Amino acid sequence: MKEIRQQKKQPEVIRKRILEQATILVSQKGISGVSIQNIATAVGITKGGVFHHFPNKKNLIEEMFNQIILDLDQTVEYLIKRDPTEYGKFTRAYIHSSFIHQIDGVVSAWSALSMTMITEPTFNKIWMEWLKNRLSQHAETDSHPDLELLRLAADGLWLQSITGVIDDEQCSKLEDDLLNRTYLT
Repeated sequence: MKEIRQQKKQPEVIRKRILEQATILVSQKGISGVSIQNIATAVGITKGGVFHHFPNKKNLIEEMFNQIILDLDQTVEYLIKRDPTEYGKFTRAYIHSSFIHQIDGVVSAWSALSMTMITEPTFNKIWMEWLKNRLSQHAETDSHPDLELLRLAADGLWLQSITGVIDDEQCSKLEDDLLNRTYLT
């Protein structure tokens, strides 16, 4: 007689997959275009499985947003530590991280972050606080108005790239141009 083995439950793996799928779906459809059922289907579990980890959609989206900020912060910190030039190092990390298409195999965190802030302005406060803290930490190296303009230009370039106004090749060239300008100011 064959022994029937029940699949071992891995709640942390499932929770991570729920957050990853929420990030992907929100980046594509915005918050209002995503349902618990969409997320459950993408993960391969029931709605009850999602509710086991998150009591409601609001809580799930908050957790997703906070995870994106944490991942982004770690990416920025990694890029800053690898940068030997002090002046503008946060700005270079900010610009570069804006155009990383995947973080841990998940679609661009910037897309999900932006779609969340556009469709749910309550999350703007979390983003603004993160950015304000980072700018405060790097005031000595990144407070020049030219660097602020470059960060804002990167935001605009990112928007142009995700909306298809410019292609990937042109975007890459412009990203390089922005990064090079962080050394010239």
